[in-house]
Amino acid sequence: MRRLLTAALLCGAAGLIGQTSRDAYRQAYDTWQQAQVNLERDAGTGSAPQVAQADRAAAAAASFEATRLAHFKSSLEDATQRHRILQSAVTRSSPDLMPPAVAGIAANELQSVTRAIAKFATDQDRGIQQLRQSMERERVALIALTDTIQARQKAVVANSAAADALDQARTKTAGAFRDQASQLSQTVAEMEMEGPAWAAYYDKLAEGIQIGNAPPPPPANISTNLTPNVTPAVTPNITTNASPAAPRNTSVSPVPLVRYVGEWTYPKVNGVFHGAQPESVEMEVHEKDGHAGGTIEARFKPSPGVASDPSIKFKFEGDIAATPTQKFTLTTSDGTPGTIELIPGPAFNLLEVNFQTDPQANKIRSGNFILVKK
Repeated sequence: MRRLLTAALLCGAAGLIGQTSRDAYRQAYDTWQQAQVNLERDAGTGSAPQVAQADRAAAAAASFEATRLAHFKSSLEDATQRHRILQSAVTRSSPDLMPPAVAGIAANELQSVTRAIAKFATDQDRGIQQLRQSMERERVALIALTDTIQARQKAVVANSAAADALDQARTKTAGAFRDQASQLSQTVAEMEMEGPAWAAYYDKLAEGIQIGNAPPPPPANISTNLTPNVTPAVTPNITTNASPAAPRNTSVSPVPLVRYVGEWTYPKVNGVFHGAQPESVEMEVHEKDGHAGGTIEARFKPSPGVASDPSIKFKFEGDIAATPTQKFTLTTSDGTPGTIELIPGPAFNLLEVNFQTDPQANKIRSGNFILVKK
């Protein structure tokens, strides 16, 4: 039922695209947090009410994931559309439609008219004087034309510079939207995996509450009547009410064993650690009849100026203790002994690991970090 509800809410994300805002998914987040308040804390000693709360928290988490996913898908679509619009350069007509020779022709004509006017300046013939006056008007027109051509050339240069600046800004903005779309696409892909992961987490949480707090089965009563036919003198009639030894308690720990058992990994982002910083950690823990064991394979970031092997691999085992912190002995792949502590984290899918080994040259000898359950 829980999985069907989660699937229905996740499928509804498509219909929310373009209709959700950041405030909407933040409100859904607040609702989710209210639904799961103290759930992980009470899971170790909880019962039916905590199982019901886990179901409500799963539904609220699915609603939050669907709302947030729809918001980011809407943002991705918007960024992709803006990038598509800006990535193509705008086709502009050439700002310089005037042939380059026009300016030279106007300048040459102005010089010719000016020389002609100078030649006829002292001639008193009435016809010549009228011709000179006509040339004067042509000269004034040519001067105005020359000024206009120069002004237009300056305007063309300024317009071209502005167009180049606009094109550079367009290219830069298109690149920003391209990067934003790429980041949003990656975020959306991670969110699409995050929703089912939360659903599986709450399923395991509810299952862990039920298993960890289930009453132990009643002891079996075995009655055996043995009447061997040996001799008339000896006719034993043996009735044995025997109770076999109860199986070893697998729930000695005050918290459910699912808080320790399983496969764990160090998160690729926002990892929590103290001391040496891990690059990757893979841990597997198993348990049977109150005895636990497991393996760790880890690699740490090399410290500047320190020549040491950043990798370590070891096995560990020991009995489950009646305390939240489980402490076991370990042996590295090269035989070095040490100890490891497994400490339940603040959430049901978090586990703190703290290990130490005997000192060895150029070897990692300690680590403290929080792992996430796969």
